[in-house]
Amino acid sequence: MGISKDLYILAFRLFLLALSKFSELRTFLEIFFLFALVACPILWIFPEFRVFAQETGEHDSAGRSNGHYLHGYNETRENDKEVLPISRGYVHGKFAYFVATDASNNDTANSIFENTGWRVNFAPILTQLPDSIQSQGFEFLNGIRGQGAFGFQLPVASSIPDDENYNPLVHLNLVRWNENATISILKSVPEIILASQNGDLQIIPTNITINSPAVIW
Repeated sequence: MGISKDLYILAFRLFLLALSKFSELRTFLEIFFLFALVACPILWIFPEFRVFAQETGEHDSAGRSNGHYLHGYNETRENDKEVLPISRGYVHGKFAYFVATDASNNDTANSIFENTGWRVNFAPILTQLPDSIQSQGFEFLNGIRGQGAFGFQLPVASSIPDDENYNPLVHLNLVRWNENATISILKSVPEIILASQNGDLQIIPTNITINSPAVIW
């Protein structure tokens, strides 16, 4: 029994229809996978970019307000950061950087907080430490205007971690220039002691100890 011509034509038309549908499906799948390949990286990258932009803004704002900062990640949330203000000073004639964490005097702790926005712990037990085992720090009460705590030159400390006798606990001394003295910027403890011996300034010891570790890059 032979197959009629009309049946062949019908079968051929069905084949062409199926082929056209398959072609449309293939085109659709190609477009879908192409979109997926392009969209997925964007979805991965965008949240990271958003976080980066926020952090950059925070860093820039902090840097403009106080200058030097140390950043540390919060352990519980990866993208949260704590910002510690870093203060500058002189040691052995060169710039050094410090972070204040504790103070034996509550007024001093509050003063550091007001100046930097960083909460310094009040630790009165530090007053029980003998001066002989502490580093020595010197803040200027007058003299050449600058960025020190009292508006004059930067403070001077006696040691940094490279020194054999380094101690992050700093005994605070105040320095006041005498009248008619030839005032200059002093950048080391020997310079301060020599100026004191020459009668140019007074060294005023306090009972204040500050835990102020040096920061080394």
